[in-house]
Amino acid sequence: MKIQAGQTAPDFKAVDIYGKQVRLSDFKGKKIAIGFFRNVNCPFCNRRVHQIMLNNISFKQKDVQLLFLFESPAETLKKSAFHRGISPWPLIGDPKKEIYDQYGVGTSMMGVVRTMLSADMKTANREAKELGLPAEKDKDASMSLLPADFFIDENFKIVKAHYGKHLDDHVDYNELLGFAGIENPFKKLHAVK
Repeated sequence: MKIQAGQTAPDFKAVDIYGKQVRLSDFKGKKIAIGFFRNVNCPFCNRRVHQIMLNNISFKQKDVQLLFLFESPAETLKKSAFHRGISPWPLIGDPKKEIYDQYGVGTSMMGVVRTMLSADMKTANREAKELGLPAEKDKDASMSLLPADFFIDENFKIVKAHYGKHLDDHVDYNELLGFAGIENPFKKLHAVK
């Protein structure tokens, strides 16, 4: 069942890739952004994580808690230098997709087809290669898992629930920055003529 804005965020307990216990409700009182990603090799997911990490300091300064979930197991995520670089944000491997199920994040073969029609696979694969993603494939990963993003306010209420319609469909990055209270410095450049 999909989560709706206005609901109380479903609490969960997990262990991050370093063995640290993570309980979502421990972050109550902060803004929380949860990203559900596909697997360690997904070029779209990793490009998105890299984009978020470019504002790592700003998220910390605004005291916004980020959590990243991947369907790949912790051992696979730990092998990737790129994924180790996500620290200090909790990076959680959920190969059984228990938290994915709790948040209604699912699969769609139609989403895969939409990806082929709307996403730039060549660019994504090239960018992912430049990021140094692991060459070893996550053989247990689902090819049709769709991404999702959730924004949770300080009172533990869902203010945004975004379910991707294709493999490269995350919430708009400027919307994430806006939720965090971070001004996008590049936004002004487009307005200058």
